[in-house]
Amino acid sequence: MRPGLLLALLPAAAWALHPLETPQASLEAVTLIGAPVTAPTPITAPDVALPTGQSAILVIIIDDLGNQLKEGRQTVSLPGKISIAVLPHTPHGAQLAKEAHRSGKDVLLHAPMSTLDQRPLGPGGLTAELSEAEFRTTLGAALASVPHVQGVNNHMGSDLTRHTEPMRWLMAELSARQLYFVDSRTNKNTVAAAAAATAGLPHLSRQVFLDNVAEPAAIAERFRAAVDQARQQGSAVVIGHPYPATIAFLQDVLPQLEEQGIHLATVSEVLALH
Repeated sequence: MRPGLLLALLPAAAWALHPLETPQASLEAVTLIGAPVTAPTPITAPDVALPTGQSAILVIIIDDLGNQLKEGRQTVSLPGKISIAVLPHTPHGAQLAKEAHRSGKDVLLHAPMSTLDQRPLGPGGLTAELSEAEFRTTLGAALASVPHVQGVNNHMGSDLTRHTEPMRWLMAELSARQLYFVDSRTNKNTVAAAAAATAGLPHLSRQVFLDNVAEPAAIAERFRAAVDQARQQGSAVVIGHPYPATIAFLQDVLPQLEEQGIHLATVSEVLALH
């Protein structure tokens, strides 16, 4: 898609769009290994009738890559301009990041952050108990574990993203490295996007979680909601996971989007327009 067309479609403040505050969207939907809230069922992607309306931009981020090579490669091979978020210090994260970069996809660090229910974070976890020096060292090591990283989004984080000071440290570090931030909005009281704005850091916020219920019909319903919001507001940011149902759905629907006036864009493409 031509840059001029993308610019014409994008609202002046895409990062200020409001998420769909549904029960699904308010859940902290992912765990260390990316298990869905409802277990996946055998996969048959349903036919999807998308909402009609004006042309719009859709940003799709697939989280939780790094622990499973097969699902990771299926994600990287999805058609179109999607973005992937890689967990730090994982067996396959570096390899998948390199493959994604070669295929023209954005690569994010999926930074584990503390939760209200104290879930285990795994390697590279960031918590409010860390000193500033410990926080920056942990973040730096996590970033170094993901080649070609262009930005960061939060893995879980319903606790940490409420705290102003750690978010200020995070945005200062990302600004120094010329990276961007995407707030996954795992807590409606997050201050992450506000901290990014204060730091002058390029940022977006998630509007729709695609697959908290990792079943074909539920995924199709959430995708229609994302497209509807994109058509109404010009763009939408969607986060999903490398579940079999999600991959099968996106393999089917992504090639159909352009002809329906829905233009896929990576995070960096959208942020470059501001």
